[in-house]
Amino acid sequence: MFNRSAMRKLEDFELPRIVRLSDGLFGASFFLMKLLPARFMLERAVEHGLLKSGGTICESSSGTFGLALAMLAVQYGYKLVLVSDWSLDRHLQKRLIELGTHVEIVDQPAAGRGLQQTRLDRLAEYLKEIPNSFWPAQYSNKDNPLAYGKFAEMLVERVGRIDCLIGPVGSGGSMCGTTNFLRVVFPELHAVGVDTPNSILFGQPAGNTTVSGLGGGIIPRNVDHRQFDEIHWLTAAEMFRSTHRLHQAHGLFMGPTSGAAYKVAGWWSRTNPGKNVVAIFPDEGHRYVETVYDENWLSSVPGWSTSIVEEPMVIETPGMELKGWSTYRWRRRTLAEVVSGFTDRSCGSNSARECATASCSDERRGATLKVLTHFDTAMVAHLELEPEQEEFVDAPAVVFEKLRNSTSRPEHAFLVAIGEEVVGLFALCEKAALPAWAPSSAITLHNFRIGRSYQGKGYGKLAIRLAAQWILKNRPCINRLMVAVDVRNVAARQLCVSSGFLATGVVSCGPVGIHNVLSIQLAER
Repeated sequence: MFNRSAMRKLEDFELPRIVRLSDGLFGASFFLMKLLPARFMLERAVEHGLLKSGGTICESSSGTFGLALAMLAVQYGYKLVLVSDWSLDRHLQKRLIELGTHVEIVDQPAAGRGLQQTRLDRLAEYLKEIPNSFWPAQYSNKDNPLAYGKFAEMLVERVGRIDCLIGPVGSGGSMCGTTNFLRVVFPELHAVGVDTPNSILFGQPAGNTTVSGLGGGIIPRNVDHRQFDEIHWLTAAEMFRSTHRLHQAHGLFMGPTSGAAYKVAGWWSRTNPGKNVVAIFPDEGHRYVETVYDENWLSSVPGWSTSIVEEPMVIETPGMELKGWSTYRWRRRTLAEVVSGFTDRSCGSNSARECATASCSDERRGATLKVLTHFDTAMVAHLELEPEQEEFVDAPAVVFEKLRNSTSRPEHAFLVAIGEEVVGLFALCEKAALPAWAPSSAITLHNFRIGRSYQGKGYGKLAIRLAAQWILKNRPCINRLMVAVDVRNVAARQLCVSSGFLATGVVSCGPVGIHNVLSIQLAER
């Protein structure tokens, strides 16, 4: 029988110390914040029969979530497999191994999708090979943000009225979960997210990021952009300087994401006197002794020797190239709303131009494919899905972000139009853009979306037929179309099967869950 008390031996370490930093400014200083959601997710998994006694937990992690899982696995008798990459700190890796964790390091980036996707691909193999294994999936698991109800309750008890919450954004669990709970009591709570340049979380062009725990190359499902009033971006050097300031001024030995939150919170508190501000400090600094706290290492960090900036630069659009601390008024909008706003303005006279029509159509239905470009955000704004469907498909804003940043990649995006009315969109990938589970002789289908007001009219099958026609006409050497469908997405699987797709037996991992790979032979249609 499930013993809830046995799952909470580390519970005393989950919540932070609340430290008063100045008048109206408080720091929530965690020992290891990820213990809170990790324990909660495992507890819920046991309750629902997803994690068996003595079972194996499999996860992709290069940071503190992996450490939290390792500590919990030791306490409760689970085995743990972690897939990571070069960014895993060598001391953390040694500690994980000492805790009995099987750690695998991958070093070959997936074509066009980076090391994160390589890690997920290897994770999928482990989940398939190990019977009854469990994947916590912190980026998409709804229990991640739900875990922070306990933290929100503590803040209300200890601080009282809270006017502003500031914290780094990675998986989205801490900031989105805590904000959502606090707004039940304080509806006007101002939420400020902290990220770093080249992270796509809030509309920045994709690029190299150097600080673990912030942003990255994928947008986790648990990042709810509608929770944020304001976003700040800090460079690595700015974060590291602030981390030292936090230690020197308050004796708090924390990691660089804590330093980032501290810098933004100090500025916000100074410019909003009389307000109560809470900054989230996610982890302590012990794993950064040879980096962030080492002067020799710091001397090699770009910008470390430059003067300190005490005020952020207010930017007009999140897509700008950022050289230093910058801020943008997000105003609780979705990523699609923000991106469409600045993309439409950047189009100028092109905002009303017609899309180039692809050479595929279905005259019986008046259906055509039209090439989708990053200027066309307004044309897909109405393609909303049911809430339960949104979990499985990237938001249109993500598609446009890829188009803006990947003009040279062999990836093709299309609108599905009935007459002049756009009813859906999808993307096709080939060659270097193919995911690891697809052979070079195939083209893969992604970001497939039919607006909810157009569903049930056969447009899904029609779109697949148009995709097949485009491939047969423009890529005659390709004989197979493939797609990866989330195992929970029953409607999408039914659509694919009814359109002629067959199961391949291949399993892959996406950012939000396990997928079955389906395939259709185009020559047979």
